[in-house]
Parts: sequence; C-alpha cells; structure tokens
Amino acid sequence: MAKQALTQEQKQTQRLALEQQRMLGLVLEKNDAEMAEFIDNKVNEIQALEKKSDDDNEYGNDDSNGKDRQDANHEESDTTPSGEVNSDGDDDTAAWYRYFANNRSRDDEYYAPIAVSEKTLQEYLADQLGEMELDETQQIIAHAIVGNLEDDGYLRRSVSEIADDVTFNDGYVVDAPQVEQVLNLIQTLDPPGIAARDLKECILLQLRRKDPSEDTELAITMVDRHFDDFAAMRFDTLARKMGVDSERLEHVFKHQIRRGLNPHPGSSFGSRADTSQQVTPDFDVELEEETGRLTVTLRNNIPALQISESYVLMNDRYKSAAPLSVKENKEKKQIQDAYQRASMFIEVLKQRQETLFNTMSAIVKCQRDYFLHGDERDLKPLGQQQIADMIGKDVSVVSRAVSNKYVQLPWGVKSLKSFFSEDINGSSRHEVYDDLKKLVDSEDKKRPLSDDALCEKLKAMGYKLERRTVAKYRDALKIPSSTIRRKMAR
Repeated sequence: MAKQALTQEQKQTQRLALEQQRMLGLVLEKNDAEMAEFIDNKVNEIQALEKKSDDDNEYGNDDSNGKDRQDANHEESDTTPSGEVNSDGDDDTAAWYRYFANNRSRDDEYYAPIAVSEKTLQEYLADQLGEMELDETQQIIAHAIVGNLEDDGYLRRSVSEIADDVTFNDGYVVDAPQVEQVLNLIQTLDPPGIAARDLKECILLQLRRKDPSEDTELAITMVDRHFDDFAAMRFDTLARKMGVDSERLEHVFKHQIRRGLNPHPGSSFGSRADTSQQVTPDFDVELEEETGRLTVTLRNNIPALQISESYVLMNDRYKSAAPLSVKENKEKKQIQDAYQRASMFIEVLKQRQETLFNTMSAIVKCQRDYFLHGDERDLKPLGQQQIADMIGKDVSVVSRAVSNKYVQLPWGVKSLKSFFSEDINGSSRHEVYDDLKKLVDSEDKKRPLSDDALCEKLKAMGYKLERRTVAKYRDALKIPSSTIRRKMAR
C-alpha cells in the first residue's frame, strides 16, 4: 500500500513539474499588457489565488500564518535589487541592472501603453482559431505557429523546428506532419496568404481562393510551374513555354496578381515593434552620460499574488494525521490541489520575471555599443543560442522570452528580436542591409543593378554572400527586382 501511495505521489509531482514547465513557456511569450488579462483569468479560475491588497504587509496579513504566506508566495523584498555586470573589463563603464520584483508596493509606478492601435495579426488569427474545432494538441501547435509568424505574415521557421518546440517546451510529443496539417488549416484563415513560407506559396494561397476562371488557372500555372520566369517578368519566355500569347499573360499578371494580391499579407496589421501600436515596453535602458553607465530596468505591471488566508488555514488544518471521513478526504484533495496550483502559478511568475531580466541583461552586454550610441551599424552578430548559453537556458526559452517584447530607449522603442542577426563575415545583417540599400539608392535608375551585380559589389566591400542570399535580403528590404525597378523608372 505504501509503494502504491509513493508511486501516486511521484506521478503527481511529475505532472505538476510538466504543467509548470508548460505554463512558464506560455507566460514567457506574453508581454505585461497580455499578462494582465491572463492573471485575472487565473485568479478567477484558481480559488486559492488572490491579488495582494495594499492593506497586506510584505508577507500578507499580520497573523500567525505569515511565514506560510511568505513561503507560498515566493516573494522578493520590496527593495529593488541591482548588480554590476562588466561587459568589457572596464569598471568605469560597467552596466548596472535594476530589477522590479514580481510583487508591488504602494509607491510603485504603473506604466500605461505609449500608443493605441488596432488588433494585432496574432490576435486576429487567434479569434478565428477559436471558432475552429481543434483538439488540445492542435491548439498548442496552432499557438506555436501563430507565435512564430513574422510581421509580414510569413512563417520562416520550419515545421520540424516548431514540432521540436512543442515537444520540448509544451510537453506534447508531435512530429513535422502534425504541424504541417495544422499549418494547412491556418493557411485557410484571413488574411489570404497568411503563414506562407515564401513568396511563391503566398501568391498561390491567394490565387487558389479566387473564383475559378481561365485567367485564374493561367495565373496559378504561371506561378506554380514557371516561378523564376514569372518573378523576372519574362513574359515572352512564359508565352513560349505555356503556349499562350504574351499580351494575355501580361493582362493576367496585371489583373489577377498585381491588383488582386498582397505579397505581404500581415503588413496591414502593422509591425509589433511599431510604436504606433498599443505596446507597453517591458524594459527601459538608460544611459548616464557622464559615466557611460547603462541601467536596465524590467518594468512591472504585474500585480502581487498570494494564497488566500482561508486556504492557508484549511491546508494547515489537513496537515495533521488525524483520521478523516470520506467527505473530509474529498475536501482535503480539492483544497490541496487548489493550494498547489496557486503556489505553482506564483512561482511561474517569479521565474518569468527572472528569465526576462536575465535575457535583457545578456542582450545589453552583447550589444553594448548600440545601447551607448543608438547606431544600428554597431549591432554585432548575435544568435539566440549565444544568449541561451549566457543565462543557462534552452534556446527555445530565449525565443519565447524575446517574442513580442520591447525596450524603451532614449531614441525610441525597439523590439528585442531586432537585436539578433547572423554572423556575415564578422558583420551583422543590419550592416549588410544598410550597404545594400545604399547601393540601390545610388544606382542608375535606368540601368538598375541586378542581383548578380549587387552580389559582386557587396563582395568587393568584404561580404562573402551568395546571389540567392542577396536576393533574400533585397526581398526583406522590400526592394523590387532590377527588372521591375527598370520598368518603374520608365
């Protein structure tokens, strides 16, 4: 009997640990504005959980259970801890970090959103997903896919990578085909073309939702089977390959594609890093000019939570070994379950704050020159794995921690994702983007530079890039191909 009880206890502990891990992944993705509603829902859902009132002292009401409240709440002190982080070996220019713990005091400053905006793309898709009949696993996968969409509406992470995220972070063992199946469902949502993995798929998704017609079928064939010729607008070549008059193809292109499709389906919702949206920055980075000292502050709009006094008393009452009736045993199980869930959620909030703070601190250490001067050319190549190694977490944790998070700088608000870029011969993607844009801006508009020519010029500047990489960067900057730029100059 004792062995059976021990096994049950181990299973319950494992279940709670898995639930805590899943919950941490969920709250890491949310910013403070989203957390407010999420916490309200949890307070209503978990009976033992309540918001700490101003009348409570640091550890709850001044009663004999004060110590239990402290242990259950996992609270920090009201003083703001700080620590010195030396990023370059120079003590005079060390960075100082300030952390607002996940409890509140009466004189804490509450931060309001800095702007107002429409619903985000992610919220718009979430509303539509809520109307679909998805099982629990499909809902988790859909949430992961939507959370990985770029601001322009594209999905640039592979289904295998998303399957790994869901398996390791959410505790649901899934494979790439399962993710692909949910992705196909999401691609049926509005706006048309959403969650495409490249321009070709984006255009085809939109064309296939049009009313069937000969012109629509021609457009689909042109894009699906002859995409390279279509992208270069080689209508004579297309006409020969498809056996259709070139003027007819130009007409189809003009009316079925150029006027009827959106190559950036997420753009109408604006960028999540755009300050014109309703965003409350999660961090402040301030520079003390005289000393060159950087201060990083994790803002805190999250209310302090505690386990309600009645549940503390009832839980203590059932800690004794006195024999219990069937009714009392049932009540004991319900009380202990609510108590554990409340305690776990409070601990998750603490872990969220610590992870966010450590992530931002590591970013500032790596990108110190940018935070001193505000010049994007000072941004160094930086991968999320590097930050993960610095804070001792998995890279998927960093990915969630920087998702939909913003920092307030003296020169504006910036997305945490914007501090990451791959290493290109010792330079960052931001530097390559800047030089690529300058080359296009200074070109002869009547004889624009081809991707091959741009590639050669960038190589001469020290960037060892392939032509397809240059084309990808040009697309990211929303710079049309040389053929289209030449036609636009006429």
